[in-house]
Amino acid sequence: MNLLFREQGIYLCLVHIPEMLKALLPQIVGPGYQTRPGCQFSPDQFAQPVLSPAELNGLNQLFALKKQVERLAGRWAVKNLVMQETGLSPDAIEIHNDASGAPVLAPAFNYAISITHSGDYALAVLCKKAHAIGVDMEAISPVDIPALLHAGFSNKEQRAYAGADLETILKIWTIKEALLKYRRTGLKTSAKKIEWLDETLYENHAPIDGVLVKSYQQDEIIFSVVFPSLSQTGRHPVSNL
Repeated sequence: MNLLFREQGIYLCLVHIPEMLKALLPQIVGPGYQTRPGCQFSPDQFAQPVLSPAELNGLNQLFALKKQVERLAGRWAVKNLVMQETGLSPDAIEIHNDASGAPVLAPAFNYAISITHSGDYALAVLCKKAHAIGVDMEAISPVDIPALLHAGFSNKEQRAYAGADLETILKIWTIKEALLKYRRTGLKTSAKKIEWLDETLYENHAPIDGVLVKSYQQDEIIFSVVFPSLSQTGRHPVSNL
């Protein structure tokens, strides 16, 4: 687990899933979890208290072990961030899903959070001074770039990024997904309606005001965070990979 950055009230934690499993579920979940059916976990199987009873019940309702492990990893990342702020034990920090399906902390914690998974990693971001935040991550691995451009990029973006390298395409995709998580709309809003052109976010061809974007590359992953600007007015500079 690594705390990657802390700035402007934003805290971000990356969890390497195989290492987490060794630490939290030794001899219970090993290699090959990606293809196994779901398990019924009990508190005594964990090396330390991690989940509240409600969280454990939610975990046990998932039918694939891969989904269970990803949920655990995302919550473990969030809990580590909150633990650093509060000193609470992990099982005292409860995360559930709201009506949109997005993970949220219990009302007692006045933090906005967002979680993403890709490959062997889970990533969580926390913001103490915002009502919402969005994060998305992609492992750098071969993809069908023309198919991705066709599925999720506007015609203008397809022209602008024709011939772009894999890292650039994945970066833009994570920005789009992070904004959708920030808005908590998910796939209800088409990714093609969200554009990243000339270092600016657009929706339906109009610039999006009041948000900041940060994109990073860490080893074999790329991730982007979308969060509200402090002033909430006008367009703002963004960071690049």
